[in-house]
Amino acid sequence: MRKFVFEPQLEGEYAWARIEFELCESQWREVGIEYLEEISIVSDDRNETAPSHAQLHLNGGDTDE
Repeated sequence: MRKFVFEPQLEGEYAWARIEFELCESQWREVGIEYLEEISIVSDDRNETAPSHAQLHLNGGDTDE
């Protein structure tokens, strides 16, 4: 199982870091990081008051793995 954490970067070239974690032996371990200029979340709620899904758009940066 994997999860992504988005952390704001207060200093530096990029505004956000997307950190990827993997569950290994009951512990979350960092397996990758990508620095992003911006993130935006787009939802499609045409027929619902609460969106059933959201799509995350990631806009460029550097990747460290």
